[in-house]
This record gives sequence, structure tokens and C-alpha cells, in this order.
Amino acid sequence: MQFERITICNFMRYKGENTLQFSCDKEKNVTVVLGDNTAGKTTIAQAFRWCLYGAVLAERGKRQEDYQLLNTDTLALMDADSRAKVWVELVAADEEKRYIIRRELICTRAFPAMTAEEFQKKLTVHIADVSSSQSLIEVEPRKADELINELFPRNLSHYFLFDGERWSDISVNGVKENIRDSVHILTGLSAYQAAMKHLKDMGSYSVISKFKKKISGSGNLYDNLESDCQQCGRKIEHCKREIENLEINLSNYNKKCQEILDYLNENKNTELLQSQYHNLGIVKKSQAQLCLNQYKLFVNEFSKRAYMLFAEPLIQETLKLIRSVAGERRDVPHMRQATIDYIIQGKRCICGTPLAPGSKEWNCLMEQRNYLPPADIGSLLGEFERTASWWRGHARNLPEELREKALQVDDNVKNYEETCNEFILLEQRMDEHVDFAEHRRRLKSYQNNIQELSRKKGELQGQISSLERQRGRLEEEMKGLEARNEENRKWRKRVELAEALYQKLRQDFSAEEKKIFLELNQQIQYNFGRMFNAKDKKIELSNQYEIQMYYKSGGGFREEKNLSEGEKIARNFAFIVTIMDYSQKRKKEKAMELSQGNDTLPIVLDGPFSKLGDENIRLVSKALPEVSEQVILFMLKKDWKYTNLDRFVGSAYSIEKDPEKSYASIRKMEVSEYGSI
Repeated sequence: MQFERITICNFMRYKGENTLQFSCDKEKNVTVVLGDNTAGKTTIAQAFRWCLYGAVLAERGKRQEDYQLLNTDTLALMDADSRAKVWVELVAADEEKRYIIRRELICTRAFPAMTAEEFQKKLTVHIADVSSSQSLIEVEPRKADELINELFPRNLSHYFLFDGERWSDISVNGVKENIRDSVHILTGLSAYQAAMKHLKDMGSYSVISKFKKKISGSGNLYDNLESDCQQCGRKIEHCKREIENLEINLSNYNKKCQEILDYLNENKNTELLQSQYHNLGIVKKSQAQLCLNQYKLFVNEFSKRAYMLFAEPLIQETLKLIRSVAGERRDVPHMRQATIDYIIQGKRCICGTPLAPGSKEWNCLMEQRNYLPPADIGSLLGEFERTASWWRGHARNLPEELREKALQVDDNVKNYEETCNEFILLEQRMDEHVDFAEHRRRLKSYQNNIQELSRKKGELQGQISSLERQRGRLEEEMKGLEARNEENRKWRKRVELAEALYQKLRQDFSAEEKKIFLELNQQIQYNFGRMFNAKDKKIELSNQYEIQMYYKSGGGFREEKNLSEGEKIARNFAFIVTIMDYSQKRKKEKAMELSQGNDTLPIVLDGPFSKLGDENIRLVSKALPEVSEQVILFMLKKDWKYTNLDRFVGSAYSIEKDPEKSYASIRKMEVSEYGSI
């Protein structure tokens, strides 16, 4: 099975119709879609899931209702009475048929709010011969989902629709997937199970039960035996239904336990979080004080010296004017006429010489008095020039100094604002850390319920075994009475033949499952080693099909449960590649009986390398074109150069995002573009 194209219209980030044609070439079987973070790669990957299953892959803590599918630009143009369509059309083909799957949603707007509301939804599936697109046949609406699930089993969607950024565990909506059933489907073992279910494991609707109803006896003894046998059958069916209900409840309680365990595990560092919150509060307080101090320094410096800078032009013009009118001048710095008058009144110079009117000394002082203010402004002009020179010297670098201090103030304010934002986020995270004791109490209660339900399940299984033995004895007695009737003997032979076939299928299934299990475990370790260059660790499947990782320790290996995000991705990647590789090999083995399970599936990978190193990207990429008939990659441009997949690319696209627009567009790339990245 291969995807030929996908068309999306008004779907999330994409406005209007956008189409991608995927490469279906056997040699160039890779289609790559490159783009930056938040450009819209994941939106296209989500379109696959929504078209097939009517749901997107929700992040933890979110519901399907939290995702608005209608493009916001389209929504903005709507009023309260208008309608808008969002739809995705996916075309896939196998060797004989082409399948056109289209899911659409008609939305209204909860005007004036920017919220889309579901008005009508529709799913259509058309089938045509690959050789002729004219012979389109529409699948009945009630059977459309059933057909899609046959072509692309939903419980396998995490394998062929791989989200590397969000899938750190093999789970769907937080519930562990039944990996064993997934392996059975992909390896063809589900054919055995379907046959066994048809023969016997459907209760009263099975072939064997219907055959038994054809057998009739005569006389009260046979009637009583038949009645008792049927009663045993009804009790067995009742016990099985009870077990099914118990298993549903067990699954629900296991899910709740896992959610609480995940919550407790995610919040095991609460004490550290509280310490970070406390320390950040201290940093926030000190940064606030630093901002205030820096601002005060800036204001003080401005107040102290800015007037010198602003007065500079006026001073220069004043000096020019004074010099032009003052003429020649002599000045004694810091002296006034009053100083001379004071000395004369004392009749003695500061050097001790007596001063008498008309004396040489007295005349010299009087002459000097004429050059002092207010008779002469020479001294004042000198002081003015010296002050102006001093101001000029102190204000020369002031603009640069003020600019630098202003930048320091800005930087401190930005740092403080960033710390405030981080502080708010920490507060929000702290608010989420509610009563752990209550969570543990609920966990204990759920675990007790699981224990009690498991006990009841065991009792019911014991009752079924006892009833089956009782029914077997009754059937043996009935056989003796049936032997007198030729028609009964025919139906009894058919029952025995169906029972023998059932037992043979069961034995073959068990042997084949064991063989596949061993082969998968060998192959998964080989793939893990070659893709991740892992010499000190290995992964393998447990008997319950849980994917376990082991680290080399001393003389052997020990299981490691606390894996990093990268290790989880590596582990799951190796498993997926192994399953796809094995499924492809089984498809080629035409001679093997019942080897044809589901057709091999394409792999759609969204951000598969986001948590892998450069070397691991190269090793993983090398394996992808070999294990799948078609690979569709949504990835960052910066990671593309490490893949070395250029020679396998049959189609390439780039996601363009204009910063001024809220929607993205898709552009087909030439070989020269992606080959030069």
C-alpha cells in the first residue's frame, strides 16, 4: 500500500487548497517535506491522522475539542450566518485498487468570538481500479470506517504515522497499546486468530456451535443431556461475557494507575522545583533592586552634568560676544576692588610694608585696583572662561556615558522581565503540584480494585474450565445416543473435523508465534545495533511483548527502566523498523501458507530525528528506504544534510511561512535545492 497524494483545504495552518504528490517509485521511494520549527510540518502529518480516523494526535493534557481544525484566517472572514469547509483528501493505492478517502467538516463561527463550531461532518470513500480511474465505486457510509481500518489499522497508526517529537512511549491517548496484537496483524498471525475465532471462539455464533445445533436426539434421556449441555454452554458464555466486562474495567483501572504513576514520576522533583522557585524569587528581588539602583545612578549623573552639556552652545556664543567688546584686559584671578580697599584701610600691605597715600606702594595698589571688578571685568571674564573650560572638559564624554548607562538600565530591566516571566511559569507549574497524598491514595484504591477484579477473573476462568469438562462428559454420553441416527453421525463428524482443524490452527499459531517472536528478537537487536551503534546496550521483547532495554554490566546485562527521551525514541524506532522489515519479507514469501496478512504499510515520519544525534540520523536514514516500500519524511532543514537520502528522494517539498502571515504554503523543490542543503 502506498499514498499517492494528500490535499488539505483550510486545515489548521493551511489556507485554501494545498496538495502534496508522494513518490511511488520503487527506487526513489522517499518523499521529503522540509521546514523550520512551527512552520507547519506537523499540521500535514496531523492531516493524515484526521483524514483516516477523524482525530488528531493530542498532546498530553489536551482533548480533541481543544484543537481548532478550521484555518484562523478563514474563520476571521466569517460572520454568524456563514459556513466554511475544512477537508482532507487522501489517495492510496495497492497493486489492484485505488482508494480515495475524503473527510470534511462544515463549520460555523460563534460570532463575535474567534471560535469554530461543528455544523456537519462527512466521510466518503471511493474505490477504483488502478488501471482505470473511471470506474469509481462509493463505499456505503456505514462501512467506510470499517474499510479504512482494514487498510490502515488504527491500532497500528503509531507505527506507520510516527511522531518523533511526541511519541516517547508506544501508547495511544495515554493507554499502552496491545503490542502483541499489533505484531500479529503486521506479521500475518491475525489470520490464524480470525480462523480460530470463526471456528470456535465466537460462542454460539461459531461454526462448531452451529454444527452442534444440527445434531438432534430422541427420548427424554437425550433431551435432558442436551438441555444440560446447552445450559453449560450458556453458563460458559455468561462467564466469558463477565470476563470481558472485567477486562474492560481492568484496562480502565490500569490506565488510571498508569496516569497517576506518570504524574508522580513527572513530579518526583517537586522539591527541586520548589528550590528553583525560591532561588528565582531571590534573583528577582535582587534584579529589581539593581534596576532601581542603576536608574538612580543614571538620573543622578544626568542631573549633575547634563546642564553643562546643554549650556555649551550658549557659552561659546557668549565668549565670542565678550571677546569682541572687551578689548585688551588684565586680570588677577579671584580678586576684587574691595580686596584692595581692605588692604589700604589697614595701611599695611600683606607683606608688611606701610602704605601711605601718594607712596609708590600705595600708587601701585591703586593702579591694580583699576583692573579689578567692577571697574574692569577682565577678572570676571577670566573666571568665566576657566569655568566654561572646566564644564567643557567634564561634559565632553557625557553623551556616551549616559548612553551606556541607559543601555545598562535597559539590559537590567530586560533581565528582570525575563526573570518575572520565568517566575510566573514556575508559579503555574507549582500550582499544578497538588496533593500527592491524594494521588497515592487513589493509586492504592485502583490497585486494590485491580487485585479484586483479577481474583474474580481467575474464579470465572476456573468455572469455565470446570463447565467445559462437564460439557465434554455430557457430549460423550450424547454421542452414544446419536450413533443410532445417520444424520447425526454426519454432523458429529463435521463437528469433530472442525474441532480437529481448530486444534491444528491453534498448534500452528502457537508454533508460528514462537518462531516469529524469536526472529523478531534477533532482528530488533540487529536493527538497534546498526541504527544506533549501540555496543553497550541491547533491546528485546519480553514474553508479554514489552520492549525492554538492557545495559551491559559486569558479566551480563541489566534492565534499565529510566530511559532518556532519546533512548525511548531509539528503542521504539528499532522496533518499528523491525516490524516493517519483517512484514515486507513475509509479503515476498508467497509460498508460505497464511503468510499474507495486511499489505505492507508506508511510513509517515514527523520529526523522527528531533532527539537523535547526527550519526544516529545517518544510520537510521540508511535503513528506512530498505524496510518500507514508501517513506514520507517531515523534518527540519538542518537535519536533512545528515540523512544522506538524496539518491532515494523522488519528491520533495518546502514549507514556506511568511512572518507577516498566519498561514503557511507548500512549494515543490527541485533536486538542486534539497541536494545542496
